[in-house]
Amino acid sequence: MARLNASFTSAMRKEAELAAKHPFAWNPEFGYVTANPMMCGTSLEISATFHLEGLHLIGDLEPTLNALDAIRLSALGCSHDGLRNAAHLFRIRNVAHLGIDERELVSRVGRVFADVIRQETNARIRLVEELPLVFEDAIARSLAVLRSCRLLSDWELMDIVSPLCLAANLGFLDNLSRDEARKMLLSRANAPQGTDAPLTYEEQRERDRKDAALADRANRRFRGVKLNAFAKDCLS
Repeated sequence: MARLNASFTSAMRKEAELAAKHPFAWNPEFGYVTANPMMCGTSLEISATFHLEGLHLIGDLEPTLNALDAIRLSALGCSHDGLRNAAHLFRIRNVAHLGIDERELVSRVGRVFADVIRQETNARIRLVEELPLVFEDAIARSLAVLRSCRLLSDWELMDIVSPLCLAANLGFLDNLSRDEARKMLLSRANAPQGTDAPLTYEEQRERDRKDAALADRANRRFRGVKLNAFAKDCLS
């Protein structure tokens, strides 16, 4: 919340500097007037990216997303190559701009962000304490694919490594650091999401060549990654 308030203060300072040089289209009743009706009002969008693998694994992800939608917050996942909500990474942002003061909006969204973090933290605790086989199975499946796949796209890597990123964050893996797992997880998070248009024969051949090379690298990289003694103790 402190970082969110600091960002808001910085944004308001920049806004004041711009307003001194360039008058904004502003209506005393509706606030800022923009070409996009959805942005009229405060025109303030607050967003953050969340990794909700824990909520997914315990089966509580869908209710969480529905609850966000009910209070007019959007949770946008990464979808590409036939993958929907890849890696369970979501950019959560407000979609309501009218009828609310900027500071109240920051406070409201900040409380929701804190609640989502709390839910994901509790889901991870429950996963380890109540559903250890579910967690261990997700890790084992990810490692099995990464050690033996013959074709692997960047988007698939991002999706498959998601449970491993959670395990690495908990200190459960040998030979895979938190930073490396996070880098793999976020490798395509900000990339443009394609249209999944059909590929020509030549395009498919080139894509297969790249995917085969990535699969070979993954086979070698994850051959030595395994659950450590700490993980086995926690999950037993």
